[in-house]
Amino acid sequence: MQKKEFQEIGHTGGKAMRGKKKDVTECLDALFKQLDKAKLAPKTLLESEAQREHYESLLMFAFRKLQAARYHRRRVDELMAEHHIELVQAEAMLKPEDHKLKGSNVKASISQSRNELTFELCAFFAAIRSGIDFLARACAQHIKGVKADSVTTLLKLVNDGKTGPLLKIIADNAQWLVWLRDYRDYLVHRIVIQATSGGQVIWKHGKAVTTPYPIVVPADTPKHVPDTRRARAFEEPESRFNVATSEVYYTYSDGKQHLIEQSVTIEPAEGYIRIEALMKRELTAFEALFIGIVEALTKLDFAATPLGKTPSKASA
Repeated sequence: MQKKEFQEIGHTGGKAMRGKKKDVTECLDALFKQLDKAKLAPKTLLESEAQREHYESLLMFAFRKLQAARYHRRRVDELMAEHHIELVQAEAMLKPEDHKLKGSNVKASISQSRNELTFELCAFFAAIRSGIDFLARACAQHIKGVKADSVTTLLKLVNDGKTGPLLKIIADNAQWLVWLRDYRDYLVHRIVIQATSGGQVIWKHGKAVTTPYPIVVPADTPKHVPDTRRARAFEEPESRFNVATSEVYYTYSDGKQHLIEQSVTIEPAEGYIRIEALMKRELTAFEALFIGIVEALTKLDFAATPLGKTPSKASA
């Protein structure tokens, strides 16, 4: 029988719309319907009703981790929206007096530590890594002679030249899985990165342009950065950005110019990436892996698969 809890979070009845993007919930729903009908051993790998429940639980644990990752992604969006409001309020407080704006250029930069964003990022990567490990444990149920507590076991099998329908998915995603492991391990165990929010406000000829700083984090595995009073005192947040300014003037017949429009674009410098872009990219990759594994499990129909071996060049 379908778990009511799963139905509440997105039971679809197995009716996916034609042309609609594949969804994790729909794929799980189809697999669980199949699980309900599956016979016990020897017709399937399911030795008992307890194993049937264990199998479903592993996949639901993975799904809960996906939900957690989505939550941390949304939370970062909420925090960034709050920071933008604070920047707009700061603009009003810092605005020079009107008589000082005429014919003058004024620039104010605002920055402050926003470590709550990196706390969310750490939890985000921890959730994804844990979810992948639960998926790996579900996969291992199908592979004869293999017990796995994490995806590391399956990656080792791939590196040893072992093959199979589930190992193919791991092999296809091996480079990303290793990158994810390294980034997550450094982020959680070896270093605490910092995030800075804020922005700059430019008043020129009475016109103001407020541009928020992007919240940036390392694009690849973080390197060690000292977290000392001296390092923090000399840190320049703008070193993480590339700033481009554009101005449009109208020139009168007497040669005088009038500023019509000005814009400022701030993008991450080389080696950095917007935190929301990183999280979106990794969440998309996790969802794609999740769907690929669940679809492969559905095709196996609870049958065990032996380990194959990639032919060596000599034997080929």
